[in-house]
Amino acid sequence: MVHYAPKFEAAQQPPPLCPKCGSHRTEVVGRSSNGDTLILRCHACGERSRISNAGAEETAPAAAATKP
Repeated sequence: MVHYAPKFEAAQQPPPLCPKCGSHRTEVVGRSSNGDTLILRCHACGERSRISNAGAEETAPAAAATKP
């Protein structure tokens, strides 16, 4: 059994929405080698989609700001 300290909570992000049908019944089935892109499979319509990773977008402006 896992116990969490009061300041830490086991938070789960909601699944990404399917770009084709808008369903939340998606699964991450792959990731690009640099981590910028996630590959989703929708269990509602069967579509496979590539979406940009939100975490990579947050770090990109910070990295660009440090370059001369």
